[in-house]
Amino acid sequence: MTKTDKLILSLLAVLCTVIGCEDKEIEERLPKDTPKVFLEKLSLTETKSGQKLWTLTADRAGVYDEIIKAEEVMVRFYDEDETEFSVLNAPRGELNTRTHNILVTDNVVVVTSDSTILHADSLFWINDSAKILTDSYVKIMKKDGTVIEGRGLKTDPRLSRIEVIGEIKGLSPIVLPDIRK
Repeated sequence: MTKTDKLILSLLAVLCTVIGCEDKEIEERLPKDTPKVFLEKLSLTETKSGQKLWTLTADRAGVYDEIIKAEEVMVRFYDEDETEFSVLNAPRGELNTRTHNILVTDNVVVVTSDSTILHADSLFWINDSAKILTDSYVKIMKKDGTVIEGRGLKTDPRLSRIEVIGEIKGLSPIVLPDIRK
């Protein structure tokens, strides 16, 4: 090996060491909560045996280990004919990539095909059981004028089986007939 070859190898070794140190220094300066990947215009579809169950779209998202943190989230729920029956909108959400559970927060609104509207501070979608849960304040408004308010909720995405878990109050347009007539 000539002196020139030895010099080139030495310079390469020094260069590799410096580059390695710089990468490590850059990595150490990055905040711990920096996502591995940034996404724009994200769209995910959950299927079972080839049938579409729900789609999640978001304007922006960051991918972390098992979590995708998204902004301007919309989740569309579909029936067995793949007809949309419910739409959830929220400013922020998180999707667990392993369980496919979803947490949405900050003024969440769900609107069903029969015009039922659910307002909540946060909702948690449990993918395996296809249930929506929350411990936050909720307000449900139905097309017939029924309004239900309370704290805590368990329901399906159609909002057809609603169980308010905590305190509750409501208003119904039903007028009882006079028993004397």
